[in-house]
Amino acid sequence: MYTKTDLNDFGSFLKTLKNENYEFIFFNELSKSHHQAIIRHDIDFDVMAALETAKIEHELNVKATYFFLVTNGSYNPFDKENLNSINKIKDLGHKVSIHFDPTIYEDFKKGLEMEKQCFETVFKTAVDIVSLHRPNDYFQNYNQSISDIEHTYMEKYFKNIKYVADSAGTFRYGHPFNTEEFQSGKSLHILIHPIWWIYEGATNHEKLKDFYTKKKELMKSHYAFNCKPFNEIKHELN
Repeated sequence: MYTKTDLNDFGSFLKTLKNENYEFIFFNELSKSHHQAIIRHDIDFDVMAALETAKIEHELNVKATYFFLVTNGSYNPFDKENLNSINKIKDLGHKVSIHFDPTIYEDFKKGLEMEKQCFETVFKTAVDIVSLHRPNDYFQNYNQSISDIEHTYMEKYFKNIKYVADSAGTFRYGHPFNTEEFQSGKSLHILIHPIWWIYEGATNHEKLKDFYTKKKELMKSHYAFNCKPFNEIKHELN
């Protein structure tokens, strides 16, 4: 029996799916009611953790879809280091696309069109599906494309096959391997946030503390490199 907090060994998680003869697919390849698995990654905080899960997947011949927030305060996908990491994820055979927050726009369709143009230009890849960021009830039930772009909460991906997510650092509705759907080999849509699997800690709070500590030091180094006065005081900061 798996517990809701079995989020420590991503490689073993994938191997369990492989041992049950699951085929790893992109969203547009869903065609069977059984033995297909869509691995989806929503990147809310950290591109570097995403690259680490992408490497693990590549080693196991698993392909996944990574969605990046274009408009957020946690990271800039167009920063040189992040841009290079996202391109590396793409080069490992994964699909990269947009993690879209429709609530920040007066006209979410125009907002997505703008983000699509920007993302496709920078990463030289077609955007044909997006993941919605923290969708409210309206968007969870929005069963149509947005400006001809599919999204991950359409019924065929969200209701017609088993959907599970590790949101908040736990499988809140039960571990996917304990479900009747997995045990009978039915197709799955699995949302994985790399932050819960890559950073260290026995609980989600401990993993967040590890993430914050490491990111804080990286940010201090960034400020010090770009601002001489900050370099003079960085040793004083916790």
